[in-house]
Amino acid sequence: MTLRIAITAEPIPSHVSALDFVIGPALEQGHDVALHAPPMFRREARRRGVEFHRAGTDWTCDPAVQRRASEIWTASGNAAFNRYVFGRLWPDTAEAKARDLITAWTRTRPDLVIAECSDPGAHLAAKVLDLPVVAADNGLGPVLLDLWDTDIAPALTLLHKRYGQDDAPVPPPLLTPAPVPWFYEDAPAAARAVARTVAGDRSPAPERPVPWLRPLSDRPLVYASLGTLTTAMPGLRAVVGDLYRKIMAALATVDCDAIVSAGGLAEGLRSPDPRIRVVRHVPQHALLRHADVFVTHGGRASLLDAVQGATPVLGLGVLGDQPDNTAAFARLGLGRALDLTATREEIAASVTALLDDASGPAAVRAAAAELSALPPLDVAELRNGR
Repeated sequence: MTLRIAITAEPIPSHVSALDFVIGPALEQGHDVALHAPPMFRREARRRGVEFHRAGTDWTCDPAVQRRASEIWTASGNAAFNRYVFGRLWPDTAEAKARDLITAWTRTRPDLVIAECSDPGAHLAAKVLDLPVVAADNGLGPVLLDLWDTDIAPALTLLHKRYGQDDAPVPPPLLTPAPVPWFYEDAPAAARAVARTVAGDRSPAPERPVPWLRPLSDRPLVYASLGTLTTAMPGLRAVVGDLYRKIMAALATVDCDAIVSAGGLAEGLRSPDPRIRVVRHVPQHALLRHADVFVTHGGRASLLDAVQGATPVLGLGVLGDQPDNTAAFARLGLGRALDLTATREEIAASVTALLDDASGPAAVRAAAAELSALPPLDVAELRNGR
């Protein structure tokens, strides 16, 4: 039976790729899939072969929003940043998203809504129209649950009442593409782990040559990347640029080759050593199958890429869920975590320790086996289990 599946995303650059673990299975199982998202994702929908319906705005691209969020992060730290962004800005934008979705779903009613966990407008629209809905974990699930009772639910209560919803706002049941205990110390009762999939252009064919392979030497290969979101926020560009320079200075003291993927910051970064190559972008999922250590900001997708590539990580969490993610991976024995204030010497020592630790790759391989053993997502079963 073909189902009409509505998937929603919020305007963060990597968030459609974070939903591939639900988009891919829905398409493979023959369902009609529509992405309801801000305009910035029109091309991403086309690349995946799904319908696109505009819902909400590209509000995160507003320079004033980015500047204020960056100021709060710089002045008060990550906890204050999370409260401001997820406890205030996200609820403030929920009504516009809900209004667009209620209009679209009244016109063409979906059989199932799979909404990002950080999309309260979609959660409300599904509730108003009595549609079955589940939340897809984009990596922010633990942050949102921590803030739900204190910040998010109170901020959403008046909006819910305006739409005739007298019950307290509650998050929908959660789908997550990793074993639940990896990232949730107190696992939500309605959380369900399913297999992770990535878009076809990110999954390398074994026979296809992989760009950016290690230089021709016997040295180990270290790959470093601090993701897309941090470099997309102008207020954080200077901080992240300095962090890249500190990482490269550290790697110059380690007996290794290195590839540093820095996006739009790459042109302003000068390599201190010919063994360190700075590029804008690489096929990360493929490259991590060849790297010996991954220095990362700790975004959920990057960490799962590392597991699937059997690569230990050194995490330098920047904002949002990233510091907690890197701490979780260190607890699991899948790498190490450092604070952003770590010195060049501390970064070099951690990279060296990871390269010298023979048990590290074995631990990540065991985690990769655990990840690959998760059950595939059955969309029809999900709908029928309402």
